[in-house]
Formats: sequence, structure tokens, C-alpha cells
Amino acid sequence: MKPLLRWWLFISLTLVLTFAFYYFGLFADVWDKDRTKLSFLIMVLFFLTSIHCGKETIKISKALEGDVSENEIKNTDWRGNQEIGWFISDFVLTIGMVGTVSGFLLMLAGAFAGVDLTDEEAMKGVLEKMSKGMSTALYTTLFGLICGGLLKIQYFSLSRATDNLIGPIDKKS
Repeated sequence: MKPLLRWWLFISLTLVLTFAFYYFGLFADVWDKDRTKLSFLIMVLFFLTSIHCGKETIKISKALEGDVSENEIKNTDWRGNQEIGWFISDFVLTIGMVGTVSGFLLMLAGAFAGVDLTDEEAMKGVLEKMSKGMSTALYTTLFGLICGGLLKIQYFSLSRATDNLIGPIDKKS
């Protein structure tokens, strides 16, 4: 399958799933429960990096189709622009882990300080605070893992296309 078509199918599926999440109110739920909003930072980085991957995939596809001279193929650093995508795919995982730690800190910070454990209403408040912190931790972890994995799939596909482009040129040299 051609690299651009593979990328386009992947992005189309991602967009369909994104609209389904919006339609069923999952984004609103995440907005309410993720107090750090890091899940949305991860999503923004994912979509911007996916656009970057698409631009790089278009360049590689044009070169594979023969729209670029062999001399230009030899003199271009095809992998240089791909490094940012690999970096961001790891970075969103890191942001997810920071969100996990932040969520646990929110969950535990002052949850039990000065609370009368025999007071039922006070315990409800404690449990509510703890659930928001746990939601933050789990949502940021989930979004970090999913978006990081999806970016790695895209950049792996791009790397394979780059190998197909550079491989025949290296053999001629």
C-alpha cells in the first residue's frame, strides 16, 4: 500500500473516532474530570504531529513516485524531519506520566487532613476529591499511551517508506 494512502486511512479512522468521542460526550467528561487538562495538551500535540507526519509522508510519496530527481534524493536528509515525530511520540508518554503523578498528588493532597472520619458528609467530600485526582491520573495516562502509540505507528510507517526510498539509492552508490 502506498505510504500516503496508508497515512490517510489512519488519519480518517482517527477523525471518525474523534467525532464519535465528541458525539458521545467523552471529551466533555474528560474535560470535567482531568483537572490538569494535560489530556487535551496530549491530544493537541498528537494532531499537530500527525499533520507533520502527513507532510513528510507526502514528500516521501512524491519521491517514491519519481517526482523528485535521483540527485535530490541522494542530497536530502529524509530522516532529519522525522526525528521530531519520534521525539513527540515519547514526549506525550512522558506528559501522560506527569499527569499520572499530578493526579495522585491531587488525590492525596489534603484529602484526609483535618477530616473527621466519623462524619459521613466529610467522607463524601474526601471521596469526591480522591475520585477527581484518580480520574486525572487515569485519563492522562490513557491519552498519553494511546496518542504515543498512534504516533509511533505513523512514524514507523513513514520510516518504512523512507527505507524503500533510500534503499535503492544506497545500493547504486
